[in-house]
Amino acid sequence: MVNNYNKHNLVTFSNSLLKHFNVKPFHQTEEKVDEILKGHNKVAVILFDGMGQNIIRKHLKEKSFIREHYLCTINSTFPPTTSAATTAFLTGKYPIETGWISWTQYFEKYHRNIILFTNEDYNTDEKLEPANIANNELPTKTILQLVSENNKDVHGFDIKRYPVDQDGPKTLKDLQKRITSTLKGVDKCLAYFYFNSPDYEMHDLGIDAFRIHLYIKRINNMVKRVCKENPDTLFLTFADHGHINVKYFNIDDHEDIHSLLRHPMSFEKRTPTFFVKEGKNKEFEQLFDKYYGEHFTLLTKEQALKDEMFGEGDINPKAVEFIGDYVATSNDEYALYSASEIKGFKPFKGHHAGNTKEEMQIDISAYNV
Repeated sequence: MVNNYNKHNLVTFSNSLLKHFNVKPFHQTEEKVDEILKGHNKVAVILFDGMGQNIIRKHLKEKSFIREHYLCTINSTFPPTTSAATTAFLTGKYPIETGWISWTQYFEKYHRNIILFTNEDYNTDEKLEPANIANNELPTKTILQLVSENNKDVHGFDIKRYPVDQDGPKTLKDLQKRITSTLKGVDKCLAYFYFNSPDYEMHDLGIDAFRIHLYIKRINNMVKRVCKENPDTLFLTFADHGHINVKYFNIDDHEDIHSLLRHPMSFEKRTPTFFVKEGKNKEFEQLFDKYYGEHFTLLTKEQALKDEMFGEGDINPKAVEFIGDYVATSNDEYALYSASEIKGFKPFKGHHAGNTKEEMQIDISAYNV
């Protein structure tokens, strides 16, 4: 079954933060987070990209600092991928509401697959003009902005690692210093810190590498230090998604099905979306089941919307356009791509954005409670 969010997810988490700072939530809140927030004026959340439950529990002992402070388990967005998940957390809204569904989305207006975060053509690597297409086409307002607007005495901080933020911290040591300097002298705040590791390293090395193990232990030690340095702040650490080792199918190996597409594949290699030529739907469904049905679940756009695959709430009309005619999602370790569509394709050893528990589940830990 394709994920249904289980009503405990990144969106309910961030709506708890809105509620705590007297902003009307967009959706229900996360009860355990609501309780832990009570009485705290200084709240800092730290997101370590890709460090989902399976990664934490694989690389950290039960008595480690992060695991000892475990609060609860929630789900990522669907698909569990950074652009969708971090945007959902930062807005308090589901991907279907914001239109930020995946890493890359096909914009009919530009006739391109655009990487939302980098403003590049996914298939050609071209830097695009105008700048910030995704932000212009899919504008959002963050919970940090909402909290600051509704509470004149509460500071909202949104700090991301370099190069996501050109002025952001580069290393774990930099992150520790930045967190402490940001929180110093502030009486009330909601601070968000984003760090794109260990996801960045796991893409290249997979989830089992000893370097990954050492890096996550370093993260654990850094969290311990920064919590000690800032005893007046409630810290919550979490991730946007988990991570698994993957294998690949190249759709070019089956020209009979690839030839049925009118646009390049979009979304994610573990949750691809397809734009099918007119009158070829039945043939596409039969061939997809033949070649990939053992590993992927295929849904029509209508099924995906009915099942609230990308969350609940008011559907953003542009989101419907991005979904194409069909969306598939991987139920095991396989990913699907087209080598002929992507310039200089380099397969990742580790990936996410599929429909496995390992990719979906996130542990929240709370400190200085």
